This record gives sequence, structure tokens and C-alpha cells, in this order.
Amino acid sequence: MIIPFKKVIVCLDHTQKDKLLIENACELSKMAGTEEIIFLNIIKAFNLPDKMLKEFPHLFDKAVEERKAELNKLVQNHFKCDTKTSLIVRQGGLTKEILKTANETEADLIIQGRNIKSNSVLSSRIARRSPCSLLLIPENHTVRLDRIFIPVDFSDYSDLSLKMTLELTKDKKSAIFLQNVINVPSSYRYSGKSYQEFGEIIKGHLQKDLDILIRKAAPTTQTLTPVFTLDKGESVMDTIWREARKREVDLIVMGAKGRTAASAILIGSKAEKMIRINYTIPLLIIRKKGGVAGILETLRETIS
Repeated sequence: MIIPFKKVIVCLDHTQKDKLLIENACELSKMAGTEEIIFLNIIKAFNLPDKMLKEFPHLFDKAVEERKAELNKLVQNHFKCDTKTSLIVRQGGLTKEILKTANETEADLIIQGRNIKSNSVLSSRIARRSPCSLLLIPENHTVRLDRIFIPVDFSDYSDLSLKMTLELTKDKKSAIFLQNVINVPSSYRYSGKSYQEFGEIIKGHLQKDLDILIRKAAPTTQTLTPVFTLDKGESVMDTIWREARKREVDLIVMGAKGRTAASAILIGSKAEKMIRINYTIPLLIIRKKGGVAGILETLRETIS
């Protein structure tokens, strides 16, 4: 049995989003069999002259002490689960400290809240370099697993995304949509078929592959529904995003692909675009743990 997320980091930003994020972490821990949740908060580095820091050497310690007291109280009030918890408060740049903590704790998942009005830069930075999976939860959203959308391209990562999703929902009657975007080559016109007709021929072959994938996945309580969408010239992610909204799904699950085997630390461009365009549906980016983000690279990260 796969236990998808044994150790989870939840990024708290000391705003109103934290309450719901803590409650979401509790519910997810029940479904994922999580053994430990680490709540993480980063205090922005003090930009003070060295002389002032020497004159007031306890400024940071006092700030950490106060922040820990506030967040501990928040966790106690809103985390109603038996899962082991801990709290880490650090000073520094957000990206660097989140990735450093993920490496040090050997986390399986990072959970981050997203503000609809904010940009996607921080989420994209973390996703590119994360050593583990990443769950992005839009503001004011509660994570549910009733209707789940998985783009499928028959790669190892889409296979892993399906397996992880089935394990997360093993006790639920989830409706899982498996979407493949059909790309018709420009040479279709030499076949004597129309664009639509050639697309239907490709769909027939893909349907067989998807049937095999579903049989191998062996769903238990879940319902798996194939979704084939003909590429009409827009970007693949725009097509996937439109279909996910049309089906009113609760969660999108995607695999993160490295650009090379040696540097799989870099997220696939498709998943990164989904981060940029999607602010309304929780997004789970699945990454194989361990082989991607080295500690040295994380420590060299200077982007705050």
C-alpha cells in the first residue's frame, strides 16, 4: 500500500488564510494516513544596520517567541486531529526557507495557500525546486475529493498521479475524470480524412490505452471516466483548465516532469502554466520524492 503523504509541511503566512489551511491539513491527514504535520512560518529577514542588531540582539528571538505563541494557539483551536504536529518559525526568504525545511525534514508534501489577488511567482518558484509534491489551495476553499480531474498523457508521472489519487480516495466514492487532449498532426490531410475524422481515429487508439491504464489501476470504490478533448489550437493547459471548470471538479492532480533525468528538480512547463492560470481549483502537483532537489541547490537559492 502506498502512503502518499506521511510527512506534510503546511506553510502558514500569519494571515486569515491560516485558519482554513490548518483545517484542510487536518482533513487531508485523515485521508492520506499522514503521520506528522509540520506547520511552518517564515518571518521576513530584518533589514537593519549591523550596529542596531548588536544594540538590540534579541529582536529576532522575541519576534519568533511571539509568533510561535500566536500560531500554536491557532493550531490548537483549529487542528482537531490526532496526527502528530510541530511548529517551525524561521527568518529569511520564503522560497529558500520553505525548500530548506522540506529537505531537512524529508517531507512528502508541501501545502501552500494562495490568495486570488496575488501573483503565482512564489508558488511557481516552490514548484520548480520542491523535493516533494505540492498542494496549492485557493483562498476560502475546503479541499474535497468527490470530483477529481487528472490530465493523462500515459507518462510515468500521470500513472503515478492516478495511483496516488486512488490511494487517497480508497474509502470514498470519488468520480475521477481522466483527460487526454488529442493532438491531430498537420499531415492528417494526406489521409483523405477531415480533422474531426482523423481525431476520432486517434481517439479509438487512445481509448484502448486508457482502458489498459484503468484496468491496471484497479479502482475499488471510485468511478473512472475517460475524457477525450480534441486540440483546437489553443494551449493544452487552457484546454484542460476549461474542461476541469466545465465538470466542476474539486481537485486537479498533475504530475511534475523534470527537463532532464539529472535535473528533474525543474517542474514541467505544462504544470507551471496551470499554476499561473488556475486560482479557483485546488491543484496537487505530484513529484517523485527524493531524486530531484539537492540540499546544496536549495542552500544556493537566493530568490526570496
